[in-house]
Amino acid sequence: MNFIKLIILSLCVGIAYFALSIAAIGQSAAGNVFWWFNLSGYPTITHLTQNFVGIGLVAFIPAFVIKSYEPSKQWLAVTVVVLATILLHGNMHYMPWEPMGIVRFIFSSLLSGDIGATAMFFYITLLPVLWLLILKRASRI
Repeated sequence: MNFIKLIILSLCVGIAYFALSIAAIGQSAAGNVFWWFNLSGYPTITHLTQNFVGIGLVAFIPAFVIKSYEPSKQWLAVTVVVLATILLHGNMHYMPWEPMGIVRFIFSSLLSGDIGATAMFFYITLLPVLWLLILKRASRI
């Protein structure tokens, strides 16, 4: 039963992480994250840093929830969260839980995407893990 609770919690957190990351990407596309820091000569760098800050702030939420509610199986839970988010991002224009979404996301962002799409792949997959490592280190001190 504990494993089922872990999966349900991780899927719910993954759906929330997906929705919040879409909002962060939209804010970055609108150009409203760094309104005081305008590098008009370098729009790609500005956009990448806006996405990094936006998704970085959003990625704290699943890491904190997982660290708080599933400390014994936190790595399994964050893996399910990231996989659920990847699945939903890959199925943006398809049925939400189609398994090919993971393949679509990897192909469209990592293998055939531009620098922004490749960075988004790493932001979405690695920032929750980074936050979990930071929280784990902070709890030891």
